[in-house]
Formats: sequence, C-alpha cells, structure tokens
Amino acid sequence: MSTKSINLLELDDQPKELREAIAFYAAHTVLPLSFSAAEREHHYKVLEQAGYIESLGA
Repeated sequence: MSTKSINLLELDDQPKELREAIAFYAAHTVLPLSFSAAEREHHYKVLEQAGYIESLGA
C-alpha cells in the first residue's frame, strides 16, 4: 500500500474527523500523553482509511 503525505496548507480543507486524527497522531507521536486503546484505534482507523498510514494488522 502506498501512503500519502500530509500537506498542512490544505489541512483546513479536510473533514473534521481527519483533522482530529492527524492532530491526535502528531500529539501521540511527540508528547508523553496517554490515550485509551479505543481512542487510538479510532484515530488510526481514520488515518488508514484516508491512506496516510498502513494497517498494522494487514
């Protein structure tokens, strides 16, 4: 699967759910924050469906 890159200049044009998933991924990656497994799974699923990350279960 080919993943695509995020153009931050076009982020405002994306659906709210995708913007939230991208913000979650960025925060989870760089900050020592704790999130529930369900919340993480939800946001990762959104990013997978949009083609930004590959599924780990594939």
